[in-house]
Amino acid sequence: MRIELEFYGPIQDRMGGARQAAEIDGTPATLDALVAQLAQRLDGGDYLQADHLRIAVNDRLVDRNSKLALAEGDRIAFLSPFSGG
Repeated sequence: MRIELEFYGPIQDRMGGARQAAEIDGTPATLDALVAQLAQRLDGGDYLQADHLRIAVNDRLVDRNSKLALAEGDRIAFLSPFSGG
């Protein structure tokens, strides 16, 4: 299955850009399982496992232990913490 990945903040530099597509095996049962799979497949993917990153699936923030029901073309966004005013 092909999914779209988006990176925001400092993680964008570590992953080599703002967007990329990824092929995943099957449908991971949880967000943690998906992140583990991506960490193995992508250059710099080990950084995706950092606890401080927030993750959104199709524009909705989710917890790492959340169950997934992914479909072809879904968007997974990795958001680095930020501050501002």
